[in-house]
Amino acid sequence: MTIKKTIVFFLLATMQLFCHAQTITFSSLIKEMSDRSALARFPFPEYASLQASSYNRESTERGKPGWFADSDGTGYIRTEENNGKQEWVIMEHQGAGVITKMWAPYFYYGGLDDMEGPIVNIYLDGASTPVISENYFKLITGRGSVPPPFARVTARAGDCYLPIPYSKSCKITFNKKPFYNIINYRSYPAGTKVKTFTKQDLFSNYTLLDNAAALLGKTANTVSGAILNQKKVLGAGEEVTLKANSGGAINQLELWLDPEEIAANPDLLRSVVFTAEFDGKQTIWSPIGDFFGSANAINPFQTWTRSASSAGRMLCTWVMPFQKTAIIRVKNLSKKSLHINKLAIEVGKWKWDSRSMYFHAGWNGDEILKGSVFVDKNFIDIKGKGVVVGDALTVLNPDFGWWGEGDEKIYTDGEYEKGFPGRFGTGTEDYYGWAGGENPSKDDVFSHPFLANIVVGSATPRRRDVRGFNICTRIRSLDAIPFHTRLVFDMEASPGVDIRNPWDFLGYSTIVFWYGKAGATSNRGEADDAARKPIMTLKTIDSLSHQVKLSMHKE
Repeated sequence: MTIKKTIVFFLLATMQLFCHAQTITFSSLIKEMSDRSALARFPFPEYASLQASSYNRESTERGKPGWFADSDGTGYIRTEENNGKQEWVIMEHQGAGVITKMWAPYFYYGGLDDMEGPIVNIYLDGASTPVISENYFKLITGRGSVPPPFARVTARAGDCYLPIPYSKSCKITFNKKPFYNIINYRSYPAGTKVKTFTKQDLFSNYTLLDNAAALLGKTANTVSGAILNQKKVLGAGEEVTLKANSGGAINQLELWLDPEEIAANPDLLRSVVFTAEFDGKQTIWSPIGDFFGSANAINPFQTWTRSASSAGRMLCTWVMPFQKTAIIRVKNLSKKSLHINKLAIEVGKWKWDSRSMYFHAGWNGDEILKGSVFVDKNFIDIKGKGVVVGDALTVLNPDFGWWGEGDEKIYTDGEYEKGFPGRFGTGTEDYYGWAGGENPSKDDVFSHPFLANIVVGSATPRRRDVRGFNICTRIRSLDAIPFHTRLVFDMEASPGVDIRNPWDFLGYSTIVFWYGKAGATSNRGEADDAARKPIMTLKTIDSLSHQVKLSMHKE
């Protein structure tokens, strides 16, 4: 080995040891939570993103009886006695880790008339005294020890994103029989240094928490790099292109449309597509509407990474690094023209390293499924190494009944081959951070940094009507899901009991956002023909339903 190679080897080894010596703390996690650029690098120290939930334990293996069992609100690990009292264990982990998200409806077995709920106890590192012991509903809705926006109310539920790190172990219990609940957490490899959370961390880091809250609430990034923009009337078959040649990262993408033009021609949201090519490889292909939670119309909402306004402004703030070139295109696949009032990107500096990843978005077009046949609808199947950071689901519901009973099932690195996911949920609305208890209404629309219930029942202005488009999205930060070889994301297409007849149909389309190392691929790509088709409508589904009813009547 030459002297030069020896020096390089020594420097790399020293850097690796330095990185291993870094201690994960409450404050470092708060900084990471509000740093968009952190998502664009593969995690180090590495971790597995896992989930404990109250899913029905009759589900044991894909394809076996019980796989689509409902009643997902009663599962738990065991009961035990702690400090002379019976407790139900809902999550348990040996080793270093971090609780990254806690969810539950804020009602108990008695429904909306029973809102007291259990006391949650969080035991860290084998301690007999819990670091947190308080009413669970208050904790997750921001009325307990965790302040908003790190814990807040959604629709009949609460979501707590306050990171709770531990160095040796974690156990979470309830003092009453568990109801619907989901706990997301990280598991670090042996030897990872983690400083265990204490209540004092909340008080000593109040300035850091305030700063993070402000960053999570910001729609746009602070512009600091070169801005490229165009304005154009996009004729049929035409495209508008922005190209960056010097390496760096797109920190912000902005698209302005004419809201009146879109209102008159909503199909343009599907047939005009957004693509991105980084270093010669196309990683984004999506209709502009689906990318921005607006498959059916411009739907105002605001999350940490995407937003849309009634004025026609659509904004994406996921950081998109590249080594040499980035090409952003908006292509018109329709036979109509579209006014692009503004297409702009802000390109900032980025030091490409071995952990840097490319941003991807994979769209799966319209699919109409029978309510009487349960299936696992595939959102995406990724091969390679990367991290999933978000998704959105668009459902077209022609009925008054509840459409979202199905559980998410997310597999990583060999889990799919074994037949059981490391992340098994309790219901579609639960995955997106809110809850059932009653049919959704227009009151259930909300936007938070990591969650948005964008549209509820677009077909009518009536408050309690769920017919029409229903759109949800989830953004991941500390609960992002890394994978090394493969990730499969399925969601049960499982409507409520009122619409499980052979003539009941639901329409689905999805999009998944992820980062990947060079060479990572997925089963989602260009779909020009699907984008050119008119978006699914209630009339189409009603026609299918009518045909089924006629055929059954003839039989």
